Amino acid sequence: MSLQAGRLQPNQDAEYHDFLDRLGQTSPAVLGYHYPVYRDMLCHAGIGEPVYLGARQEGRLTGVLPAFRRKTAAGTVYSSLPFFGPNAGVLCESGETRKKIHESLLTALLDQARADEALSCSVYTPFLDEDFQGYEAVFGDAVKTLKFTQYNELGAPVWEHGALGRNLKKAKRSGMIISAEVTAEKLECFYALYEQECRANGIPVKPKAGVFFLAEKGVASGRAKLYFAYLNGQMAGGLMVLWSPQTVSYYIPCVHPDAKTHQPGVALIQHAMECAAQAGLRFWNWESSPDRESGVYRFKKKWSAVEASYRIYLKIFCKERLEELGREGIVRHFPFFYVYPFSQLRENTLSL
Repeated sequence: MSLQAGRLQPNQDAEYHDFLDRLGQTSPAVLGYHYPVYRDMLCHAGIGEPVYLGARQEGRLTGVLPAFRRKTAAGTVYSSLPFFGPNAGVLCESGETRKKIHESLLTALLDQARADEALSCSVYTPFLDEDFQGYEAVFGDAVKTLKFTQYNELGAPVWEHGALGRNLKKAKRSGMIISAEVTAEKLECFYALYEQECRANGIPVKPKAGVFFLAEKGVASGRAKLYFAYLNGQMAGGLMVLWSPQTVSYYIPCVHPDAKTHQPGVALIQHAMECAAQAGLRFWNWESSPDRESGVYRFKKKWSAVEASYRIYLKIFCKERLEELGREGIVRHFPFFYVYPFSQLRENTLSL
C-alpha cells in the first residue's frame, strides 16, 4: 500500500478536523493544540507560519504532523509545535503502518527544514504516547531530551482529605462564585491578572492577541473553555483550558494576589475537571513542570497527578550560528520555539 506525505492546505481543514475527531475517540494524544483554531491563533499572534503535514494511503489521510516555522533576520527554525510540552509530534492510529507513517512525516519535516536552510528543527512527542520507534529511526542522531508530564484520569479521585481537601473547603466557605460567561471586561481583567502573575514569577507571557483569539474563536468552537472566580464582586482568579475528544489541557491559570488565601485556583480547577468529566472527557493534562522540586510539580501532585514520559528531539543544522546568537538572541528572535539547549551555549551572545 503506497504512502505519501505532503503539506496540508487550509482548504483541507474539514478533512483534518474529521481526522482528529475520529482519532481522538481512541487516543488521548489528540489535544486541543492540534485543531485548526489553535493553529489560527498561533498565526494571529505572530508566532510563525504553519507547516502541517499529512500522510495518505490511497488518498486517505492516515497521519498528521502539526508544525510551525519562524523566519527572522537571524534565520529560520522549525518546531512541532511552538510553546512547550507533550503537545505535538505525529498523530496516527496504531497498527502495522504506524512506524512507516512516523518515518514518512518526520522525514518530510526534516526535508522541508533543510530546504529552508533552517538553523534547527525540534519535535515534541505526543501526550501519553511512549512509542518512540519512529522518532528514533529519523531523529536518532539528534539531541534528545527526556522529559516528563503529569496527568489525572477524570472522574476517579475525590479530594476530601489532606491539604487539598482543606483548600477546597476553604474556597467553598468563602462564598466564591464561578462563572463561564465571557465578556470583554472579564477578558481584560483575566489577562491583566495572568500577565501580572507571569511577570512576578519570571514566566514567559503568552501574547494577548492569542489569548483573546482563543477566548473568542476557541470558545465558540468548543475547543477552549474559560472560567472566572469571583469574591465580593471582584475577580479572584481565572482559568483557560483546551478540550479535545478525550483530553482537557491546563492552559492558563491566574489568581489575584490578594485572594490566594481563599483558594480560587483550586476551586476553578475542580470546577473545570467536573465540567470535563460530565462531558465525557477522560484525561486532565497538567503539562510539564520545570523539575520535581518545583512548586508547580508539588501542586499537581496534591491532585494525585501521575507521571508520563515524553521526549524532545532536536536536529541542529547550524550550531555555529546558534552559538553566535546565544540565549538572548534565540529568545528574542524565536520566542516559544525550542531551538537549542541553553545549557550547551557558550557565554558569548550576539545582539542583532
